[in-house]
Amino acid sequence: MKVRLHPLFYLLAGYFIVVGQFELLVGYLVSIVAHEAAHNRMANLRGYKSGVITIMPYGGVVDCGDDYNDADNILIALAAPFFNLAVATFFVALWWVFPDIYAYTQGLCLANLALGVINLLPLFPLDGSRVVVSMLKNKLRAIRVLRIATVCVGALTFVAGAAAVFFTKNISIAVFGAFLFSSGIFTGRGQTYYHVARNRPFVKDYANGVCEKVVRVSQEIKLFQLLKFIKKDSVADFVLVDENGQDVCRISEEQFGRLCLENELSESVLQALRSSVN
Repeated sequence: MKVRLHPLFYLLAGYFIVVGQFELLVGYLVSIVAHEAAHNRMANLRGYKSGVITIMPYGGVVDCGDDYNDADNILIALAAPFFNLAVATFFVALWWVFPDIYAYTQGLCLANLALGVINLLPLFPLDGSRVVVSMLKNKLRAIRVLRIATVCVGALTFVAGAAAVFFTKNISIAVFGAFLFSSGIFTGRGQTYYHVARNRPFVKDYANGVCEKVVRVSQEIKLFQLLKFIKKDSVADFVLVDENGQDVCRISEEQFGRLCLENELSESVLQALRSSVN
């Protein structure tokens, strides 16, 4: 399991060091790694392999499997913030028994509390957004709404944080706003479609039998409109027809899956095919 640092994390780390809060920085780093380890552990328990962990200012992104179903996605998303909240609760309880350790563990407790609460927000790329998208049927619309919300909240948070710097000398709020804003604008195609195209059951349940079917559709149909035909108990071939009902071409389910991952889902199948040729 590889770990890399997001550029914004270096900015936040530099701030902590300059203001003499190195212990708090260490607490955040340890908490973020533990946060991603909790994601990773739940993913392993659900049968997914883990990849690279990217450490960001208020959490991280871990690349696990490509075939999450909605239930697994929710469990994996919630595992980490709930773990952070449990750790914070543990430290609070421990202070009642051993009050002398408060000064040494306060930073770690606050870091876990912040990570747990912040990552439950329904904003990209926080864990709450994965839960919301997994719970809704119209995932493409959910992603669009969440991205707009992320950009708006990020911009407002950055402006408020930048103004607060003149009074508190604390840049963490502004960094968080920049983090959200950039995530809403530059959310990667793979990360966006992870909830849509890759969430469809392209892996089949051959143990219980799989049917073959042919679906005839207009060549102008959008990619996302064909996702409903992808089911674990069948393999679909799509025949594209023109306005006169004449066959234009035929694409397999495997080809369709690649088109979804390589193009915007709002594009027509014909546009996607032309892009793949070019």
